[in-house]
Amino acid sequence: GDTRNLTRTPGAAERDPAWSPDGKSIAYFSDASGEYQLYVRDQDGLQPPKIIDLGPDASFFYAPHWSPDSKRIAFTDKHLRIWYVEVAGGKPVKIDAGLRGGFDAPIELGWSPDSQWIAYSRDLESQMHAIFVYSLATHTSKQITDGMSNAAHPVFDRSGNTLYFTASTNNGPSDAGIDLSSLDRATSGSVYVVVLSRNGAS
Repeated sequence: GDTRNLTRTPGAAERDPAWSPDGKSIAYFSDASGEYQLYVRDQDGLQPPKIIDLGPDASFFYAPHWSPDSKRIAFTDKHLRIWYVEVAGGKPVKIDAGLRGGFDAPIELGWSPDSQWIAYSRDLESQMHAIFVYSLATHTSKQITDGMSNAAHPVFDRSGNTLYFTASTNNGPSDAGIDLSSLDRATSGSVYVVVLSRNGAS
């Protein structure tokens, strides 16, 4: 079919479009105001966008992730912070923050099917990455991998009872930084699953 220009704003930088699960809206970041804000626009482009202020601390934001119920959006920023915000309105809520920047293993987010939990990976003091889950009900995070492996790519299954992720147990020597000393150190990884309920079947 035909393409259409939803924004028609040649004077603004707009990035990271993400379609809502219900198919009605598209979220993206725009600096039309002078600093980046989160915009939510009807997918037909006929109505003015809803603008969500991301607070007084100007930053560069990444990768909006819609909740399955299309009511919230999670995202990260250049300060390694993880946020979510209600699409209907309100201030962004800080979930957590990474410790160091790097060229690989970025912060990754995944919503639970009931839109009440966010799984994410972030670095530890050891520079390995662990998987965490954040509860929107209690506003608390819990680390669910032991930190002895380099874990990434968290994804809930469709029931919300288990969480899949990848992990490498020989990744340590490859995290040497920006020099070339890690190039000859091959790493391997596997897919793992965590049963989230105490009463769940393994």
